[in-house]
Amino acid sequence: MLTLRHFASLSLLTICALGCTSARAPLPVVNTSPPVETEETTPESKEFRETYVVVRGDTLIAIADRFGIHLNDLVRENNIADPTMIYVGQVLLIPPPPSDADGPLLTISPPTDPLLPTLEPTIPSAQ
Repeated sequence: MLTLRHFASLSLLTICALGCTSARAPLPVVNTSPPVETEETTPESKEFRETYVVVRGDTLIAIADRFGIHLNDLVRENNIADPTMIYVGQVLLIPPPPSDADGPLLTISPPTDPLLPTLEPTIPSAQ
């Protein structure tokens, strides 16, 4: 019996001793390295003023038309490999619309085919 009592006492003292030890607080992390210079943002990256989230039924051509931009610009700025594959919820960067110096998005001119007959009015003759 004496050994069991000693074992119980020793176990109780061990548990109490472990419970009394204090955990050390972690030391604060101090950055001692010199600051790294970052590249300034290019003017092109500042030109992206808008983003657009793709919804069901959207196509890239419709989105480009909605924002008045070229389809190729939209594809290029978003690194889209296959313009037919966009998905709902995809966030697209909208580049700024082209300036007037870039020319119109679409120019329509009348056909100038010299093979088309020209119609001239005729005066009915009196019989």
